[in-house]
Amino acid sequence: MIDLIKELGEPSKRTILALIKASPKSVTDIVDATGMKQPNVSNHLARMKQKGIVRSSKVGRQVFYSLASIEIAEALQGLVNADFDSANYQIELNDDLVKQFCRSATNGDELECTAIVDRLLGTRHEIIDIYEELFGSSLQLIGTWWQVGAIDVGQEHLASAIVERLMARALHHSAPPKTTALAAVLGCPPGNWHSLGLRMVSDMLRLSGWRSYFLGANVPIDSFISAIREHKPKAAMFSCPIAEQLPEVDELLAALVKYRSENFPFTIVAGGFAIIERKDHYLSSGVDFVGENLKHFRSGFIEQIRTADDSISEAPKVRNGHKN
Repeated sequence: MIDLIKELGEPSKRTILALIKASPKSVTDIVDATGMKQPNVSNHLARMKQKGIVRSSKVGRQVFYSLASIEIAEALQGLVNADFDSANYQIELNDDLVKQFCRSATNGDELECTAIVDRLLGTRHEIIDIYEELFGSSLQLIGTWWQVGAIDVGQEHLASAIVERLMARALHHSAPPKTTALAAVLGCPPGNWHSLGLRMVSDMLRLSGWRSYFLGANVPIDSFISAIREHKPKAAMFSCPIAEQLPEVDELLAALVKYRSENFPFTIVAGGFAIIERKDHYLSSGVDFVGENLKHFRSGFIEQIRTADDSISEAPKVRNGHKN
């Protein structure tokens, strides 16, 4: 705290702290916003990092700085303000912004996409809302554009990669949530490499205090079951966007149902376009909840679990948003 107060004695450092208090910033971001000289900004950041006031993280080729801890952020309340920054970063999270973000992402304009996310972070939008309303909605819209031939596969992959990097950027900005005893294992069935949507679910669980074990894409069934055995989760989750991969989904689901019946109870959650289209079939085959989108998953699953009297400690109690 003494080091922090000393740093606040210099106007230039107060300005830098006000900026990164609003959202993570690179040296270039700070130079552009303040007009300071790049060497001065770098020196200030290096000194404050050495004192444990700020931290750095690398995203792609860029290094971003943020406050080192939630305690630092709380200590700065009322001591610095980012009014000048907020004036430059005002932005409304709506359908028009989603379309703008999607156009920039499919055109490969990562700087514009980054600016949109930073403005949202700087104007105090909740991280979980950015995930739902920007990232989730954008992926849905980009998927629709690809299905109707408005963009090609390369553009879809380019946009998805940009979204994934910005998810990491936004998550880095979030304060550590209060953790719970709830855990989940998530993974894509064999042959399924479309893992971004499931990673968004994993991050949302983390933001809600869960311990999330994200196995990634193309997970062998025995590896999935091994992770269940090791972590003993309250929920196992998988997704599938493409109908041609449903045979592997059925194999994974059968293995999960069998293991659950022979060992301990856990909720089975599924999502992805191919499963949503066959929702009734999978709900009757052992899946307990089918998430149609992030908002549905948050309100229909996470909130139900949070308010459940026994946190699904017995047989699965959530079936698509309703307690049995």
